[in-house]
Amino acid sequence: MPQKPIRVLQVGMSANYGGTEAVVYGIYERLDHSLVQFDFLNVYGRPIAKQAELEAQGAHVYDLLLKRREGYLKYAKGIKAFFRQHASEFSAIVCNVQFMDQIDMAKWAKKFHIPTRIIFCHNSGSGLPPSRLSRLAASLNRIQAHRYATQFLAVSQLAAQATLSPKDAKRCLIFKTGISTDHFCFSPTKRSRFREEFGYSAEDVLFGSAGRFDPQKNQFFLLDIFAAIHQLEPRSKFVLAGKGDLEQPLRKRALELGINDSLRFITNLNDLDAMYCGIDCFLLPSLFEGLPIVLLEAQCSGLPCLASSEKIPAETKILSSFIFLSLKDDPQIWAKRAIESISTANKREDGASALSDNGRDIQTVAKAYAALFLN
Repeated sequence: MPQKPIRVLQVGMSANYGGTEAVVYGIYERLDHSLVQFDFLNVYGRPIAKQAELEAQGAHVYDLLLKRREGYLKYAKGIKAFFRQHASEFSAIVCNVQFMDQIDMAKWAKKFHIPTRIIFCHNSGSGLPPSRLSRLAASLNRIQAHRYATQFLAVSQLAAQATLSPKDAKRCLIFKTGISTDHFCFSPTKRSRFREEFGYSAEDVLFGSAGRFDPQKNQFFLLDIFAAIHQLEPRSKFVLAGKGDLEQPLRKRALELGINDSLRFITNLNDLDAMYCGIDCFLLPSLFEGLPIVLLEAQCSGLPCLASSEKIPAETKILSSFIFLSLKDDPQIWAKRAIESISTANKREDGASALSDNGRDIQTVAKAYAALFLN
């Protein structure tokens, strides 16, 4: 009789395809599902990102509406009922967290004797200011997390330090996340296709960025950089890919800065590989990040990248053309360095080889992740 795969419950996926989803789904797609199979928890009442694709690969997606705002007793009752019904199906649970206010699934997993309980830290800050109750819960969880987790993972040392207690951060495994280097390597064909689709000529100089339209990504400052670039090089053009609540305010700000005619918002790209090939410089002035997947993808394409130095981990830098700048620097400084990065890049670096050598190819990452449960 063939052995059943180890089933791992992944907690923390959302309806939006962001960095956490990219990390977990990228690993899942490369696993040997006869050995390790992921299942996913959906707490939103609507499908999580790529739910149909996950289910097609054999994953179960469990719906559990966590009614925390209706009182703790009702909230805990729902979690308890879930584990009473399903705990025997799982050998492990992974709580993918941005902030430590909710690790209750790990707590209850211990009560129901799930042997492997991992807390995986994906970020180094909180986008929206947490409520007083959330801050209190996070403070308590930081102190108590070692009682429930059998292992801690983080995408960077910065993410571990920002999320965990000092003691737990020291014993946390810094887990290298990765991407499909074959998929995101530079392709002249993809470059031509992207530019043709969006109406750019081969001679146009394009500056771009990607990420949800959210305060964390600092895109109002990014627009100030774009405006400064446009003053120095009036023929420059800009691409901003993403979705989010700030889309309309960002469009309004672009109009006020006088760059509306040079800036294209792209809100329907689920795969950014062609965009990385099509543009000439990538900028990410985020307020904080765990380890931004988009910067790995952009570097894989050989793109010069500019990123904020304050809270983007140093290990994000793979290529020599990657530049860290401070958020305290004026947009004009960012603009000058962005223009210089293009003029000094006679040809793109071999980003795919550089990322593979750094252990960032998704095949390598998936094997390391599977080993967490198989060894």
